[in-house]
Amino acid sequence: MNAAAKKNPKKASGERQMRRRSAFVGLTFILAAGLFGWRLVNLQVLQNDQRYQEFGSAQSIRTVTLPAGRGAIIDRNGVDLALSVPLQSLAVDPRLVIEPGRSARALAGLINTSEETLYNRLASDRSFAYLVRQVEEKVVDNVLALNLPGVYAIDERSRVRPGDGSSLAVLGRTDIDSIGISGLELVYDELLSGTTGKMVVEVGLRGSTIPGGQYQIDPAKEGETLVLSIDRSLQFAAERLLTEGVIAANAQAGVLVAMHPATGEVLASATVVRGDDGLVVPSSEHRAVTWTYEPGSIMKPLTFSAILESKTAGPSSSRLVDNWVRVSDGEFTDSFAHEEEEWTVADILRQSSNVGTILWAQDLGATRFYDQLVEFGIGSPTGLDFPGEASGLLAPVGKWSGTSLPTIAIGQGVAVSPMQMVTAYATIANGGLRPAPTLVLGTRDNDGMFKILSSEASRRVFPEETAEMLIPMMEAVVTEGTGVNAQVPGYRVAGKTGTAWKPHPNGGYGQEIGELEYVASFAGFLPAEAPELAIVVVIDEPTYPTYSGGSAAAPVFAEFAQFAVRQMRIPSESERIGLEEAGRVIAATPAQVRAIAEAEAAAAALNDGEVALSATG
Repeated sequence: MNAAAKKNPKKASGERQMRRRSAFVGLTFILAAGLFGWRLVNLQVLQNDQRYQEFGSAQSIRTVTLPAGRGAIIDRNGVDLALSVPLQSLAVDPRLVIEPGRSARALAGLINTSEETLYNRLASDRSFAYLVRQVEEKVVDNVLALNLPGVYAIDERSRVRPGDGSSLAVLGRTDIDSIGISGLELVYDELLSGTTGKMVVEVGLRGSTIPGGQYQIDPAKEGETLVLSIDRSLQFAAERLLTEGVIAANAQAGVLVAMHPATGEVLASATVVRGDDGLVVPSSEHRAVTWTYEPGSIMKPLTFSAILESKTAGPSSSRLVDNWVRVSDGEFTDSFAHEEEEWTVADILRQSSNVGTILWAQDLGATRFYDQLVEFGIGSPTGLDFPGEASGLLAPVGKWSGTSLPTIAIGQGVAVSPMQMVTAYATIANGGLRPAPTLVLGTRDNDGMFKILSSEASRRVFPEETAEMLIPMMEAVVTEGTGVNAQVPGYRVAGKTGTAWKPHPNGGYGQEIGELEYVASFAGFLPAEAPELAIVVVIDEPTYPTYSGGSAAAPVFAEFAQFAVRQMRIPSESERIGLEEAGRVIAATPAQVRAIAEAEAAAAALNDGEVALSATG
């Protein structure tokens, strides 16, 4: 201890404390500097600042999903039935909104949405919210003109149906995001939807794109075009004529299905219903496949196909037929009074005798009859794979009661869909080959390449010789039997009428309320000698006096068939004979005649063009 310290020990102690404090503070600064240095190295070198780049990007980079254009649905001739058109939606990034209350008031008068709803969207803590979906360009322009922070437009697409396409129930529906939710839109949603893309853009404080900022785009891939077997002209004619028929019969609903017998291609499938207001309008339900009914006497050609194939009887086989017959505990009668008479099989079908049909069905036997109906596809889905398709009802033969055979033979006690019945008649028209029904021919990609969608092969139900015996019997039904109202001038038509009792919801056929309800139908095809068109018409709950198949359904068949043969250019019998006599066609089919007519028309048009060109040149 020096002299000064000895003289002033307190001062010496204070100096030592000061030096210690200075050393501590200095050490603290050194440690802090080292810590900050380590942190800086860690952030800039070791962690490569990726996490912080992502954090910064989240504040200024926006990823926008680019929806794929949904593929169109077109008819067999390339006519648009459903397509997507560009529309814009208005969206907001609530994080960028400065005054949600003022913005909500400004927007409420422009987009027809309540101020409260808009405020909740603008003031949310999310990064994205829709203000309104798929609106007109004028609305978008008016909103963007307000220059509200965070509000922007998004390009989207809306599903529309050109013309009167809304009546095509078979198409189904999409939701607002263009996702199929019913019908063919649902079945083929994956093909139609395409693949979405994305766009990455850098935005400023108010949500506007920064010029020269980050930008990246992965384009969307458009969906494929679905090509249907439907002919739009035939479809709309079917709906119009069916509507008129339901009104004329004062009925509740109607279904018409038209099919090409050889291919199973559905050319038209129309459903109309009477609404609560009494108006008859096209239905949004594709009842041709989702609705079942008891067919009545249009089942009889199927019954007789089994009788003829098994050689239980031939067209000219005859027997005594009374006005009634008892089977087990049931009594069956004909719809018209007559004495006991000797009728051939052809006579029985022409006059639609229930008793005669039952007598021959008993000779056939339940098992052989049941097996034939199964081969026709009765009681099973048609293979269309359509949402909500009904299987119908055909009980296994082991569960049949004593009256099942006679009841089913005349089309009661069995439930079918209109699609099942038109397929059955197409089978007869096709010489015993049952076609696989189809609504879709194929798809067309964005390069215009067409791809056929595979379908089931035709199945042999009965030999062609059976059809050759059955078809003339069905022609007689139209020329002189119960189906005279189905005649088409110039064409040979084969078909059958049906007038079935409609089951009451609580069982039975309406006796509980003292009134029977009916389902009237006509099924047939033409030209009978070389069929190109099979049609079934079903009228649900027609009223007296127009309640039978011959008076309610057959006229609709005739009117539609007359339109269809012109639209499809199916030559009449006299046109075919004329071509044969001219030596241009020998044993021509309607398809061959139509091809020749189209070639001649094209040649004539070419010649006209050459003449016009030479006259002006």
